[in-house]
Amino acid sequence: MENASKALIIAGAILISILLIAISMYIYNSAQGTINNAGSKMSENEKQIYNSTVLSYLGDNKKGIDVKSLIDAIITSNNNCAGDSGKFIAIETSGFSSSESGISNATLGEPGDPDNNESKVNDVSNNMSKLKSHVNMGKRYTIDPTYSTGLVTKVKITEKN
Repeated sequence: MENASKALIIAGAILISILLIAISMYIYNSAQGTINNAGSKMSENEKQIYNSTVLSYLGDNKKGIDVKSLIDAIITSNNNCAGDSGKFIAIETSGFSSSESGISNATLGEPGDPDNNESKVNDVSNNMSKLKSHVNMGKRYTIDPTYSTGLVTKVKITEKN
């Protein structure tokens, strides 16, 4: 009789343990949905903050000083995000009336470069600085973004005639 009562106590303890594990899993899964929703909202805020570097410069009929400021902002952003996968803003030029080859129609950097190490960022930043010296203060420019997964990955700067 003692063995039967001990067996029933052990069986009851096992059932209670299984019940506690099941309740814990249910609570974990419920909380995980809430955590994921909060994480996605935070990601959207991070995207907005990241994109804000460029957004104020976008549009048609921008001055040369705006373009130079944009290039400086992109260089700073790329340097700050060196090593962060997918956080790289490339610059594409179109219609520049520069005598230097490679400036008129060029893409500086790979948009959203997943392997944007410091060496690559420094090389592209040097080219962007050269581009900045070819921006004509008396001209007007159109600045258009390219997005990938909600992040600005490329900015196209077109010199207007």
